[in-house]
Amino acid sequence: MPNWCEGTFKVRGAKEDVRKFLLEALTPIPNGFFEQTPVEKIVEEDEYEIFIKSENAFHIKGTRRNFIESNIQHYFEDDEDKLEICVLEDYKAAWGIDAAPLATLSKEYNVDIKIYAFEKGMEFNQDVEIHKGEIIKNVEIEFDNYMWECINPNMGG
Repeated sequence: MPNWCEGTFKVRGAKEDVRKFLLEALTPIPNGFFEQTPVEKIVEEDEYEIFIKSENAFHIKGTRRNFIESNIQHYFEDDEDKLEICVLEDYKAAWGIDAAPLATLSKEYNVDIKIYAFEKGMEFNQDVEIHKGEIIKNVEIEFDNYMWECINPNMGG
């Protein structure tokens, strides 16, 4: 069983690019033994917001074990010229974050991705930032005293 690196996953880009990422790159985790029974996602949207619901969590396309474990709700900006920033809570990655498949998604959907996650078990944090397919930052942050120095030491593990 893996340790989980848990935190926040942010997506930034034009409204249609962010919308497409949310609808296509996040797929519901199936039900059943060995996850064989497909699950449909429920999508409710209008020009102001999008809400995506799944019975379980969402798997992030192209990654080995990266998930969003909550439903997704995003309110779109009123100003069409302003970039959308969608904050997805309850992000989890097994062991640590592999930035390479996320960079592929970033390029495919023309979005930026920013993740900050905590791994209590191995006592590190990971800070990842990707712009249009280019990995800008992928830093593993270590601590002398994790419980004292880390801003959220009870998350992950």
